[in-house]
Amino acid sequence: MRVEKNNKTKREKSEYAVQAVSNAIDILELLGNCEHELSMSEIVSTLELTKSNVNKLLANLERYGYVEHNKYTGNFRLGVKTFQISQAYINKLNLIDISNQVLIGLKNKLNESTYIGVLRHGNVVYLNMIETDEPVRVMPRIGNVGPAYATAIGKAQLSTLTNKEITALYENKQFRKLTEKTVSNIDELLEDIAHIRECGYALDLEEYEYDVHCVAAPVLDFMGKVIAGISVSGPKVRMGMDRIEKEIAPILIEAAKELSGKFGYVDSDELSE
Repeated sequence: MRVEKNNKTKREKSEYAVQAVSNAIDILELLGNCEHELSMSEIVSTLELTKSNVNKLLANLERYGYVEHNKYTGNFRLGVKTFQISQAYINKLNLIDISNQVLIGLKNKLNESTYIGVLRHGNVVYLNMIETDEPVRVMPRIGNVGPAYATAIGKAQLSTLTNKEITALYENKQFRKLTEKTVSNIDELLEDIAHIRECGYALDLEEYEYDVHCVAAPVLDFMGKVIAGISVSGPKVRMGMDRIEKEIAPILIEAAKELSGKFGYVDSDELSE
């Protein structure tokens, strides 16, 4: 009899512990998905928990730094510990390894070469590529360093910066004309950037290399900061504007969202749904 009672008690405690953890995670996710602090009553009503239960969970989460209590408003927000853990996770991610499957998926859907590159001091550095099976293809760019203003993958990342930040990057620098279609000055670049922000993707239509078209989109981290760009490149005979707009760009944008999600980025439109 005593053994059965002890086993039952242990099971009930275990079930309660799992539920408590689940409720605590719900609170953290709720706070993380809101752009403003939440009151106790808002948390209680949204999660349909008792005030007593929420109060205990918040007290424990605050004790360990996962939640902060604003003593001036009485509301709650995520604590610094959540940032420390997310930063530790990000630090352990390898951009090339994490992006590889996304690049392969892009290549398989479009059968064009796919790239990932990073922005460095106004230039773009190509880190990895998955090459097309087509016999006619563009020259691989892995390891290449080129002016961001002349490449889709560079302009996609520049589009996440402010105009002031972009201007500062190219202050006292000349715009090299790699082809006759390369932008010539900061005003032309900013005009191009404005269009990129509107449509969500960048184009390189023979601006870096003749007879080559590229389409790119930015990759963001959990803070909404750009960490890379991914692109699709191919001969202009296969990548005309009609195909770019109807097929390549939509698939590329979804791939960029998928990769951004792996680095903790959550789209604000998704939060509002």
